[in-house]
Amino acid sequence: MLLKLIENLKIENTKVTVEYKEQNEQVNKIIYFLEHLEEMENSFTGSANGKIFNIGLDEIFYIESVDRKTFGYTAEEVYELGYKLYEIEERYHLMDYIRISKSCIINLKKVHSLKPDFGGKILATMENREKLYISRQYAPALKEKLGLGGKRR
Repeated sequence: MLLKLIENLKIENTKVTVEYKEQNEQVNKIIYFLEHLEEMENSFTGSANGKIFNIGLDEIFYIESVDRKTFGYTAEEVYELGYKLYEIEERYHLMDYIRISKSCIINLKKVHSLKPDFGGKILATMENREKLYISRQYAPALKEKLGLGGKRR
């Protein structure tokens, strides 16, 4: 893929053109991202200790659903988020967030290491040393997102 960026001080509004030979999955992702760019936020709104906070997407290590409530975990705090897990998954699937189990989504930028584990699971050690299991059901999607889904010979 070739990316061409042109700064033009004479235009009023930014214009994005996507030129492609074939409309494939990569092109569809780019189109989807551009169409939904304004909807995507750079932060979550969460509450903790009776206060409401804006939490940057890059601050969240993982998001977990417990008893029909959704919590975002940062290095310092746990926030209750006003979203359902599936809403977060749908909204941020093109970013570095990926579901790893029925009740958990991780921020791939906060993963320190991954280690294969018993039964096809993967053990993720986060930058804060917390350990999370990626269920075997979600492991293929993780490998694909990381570019590790190549065929073996």
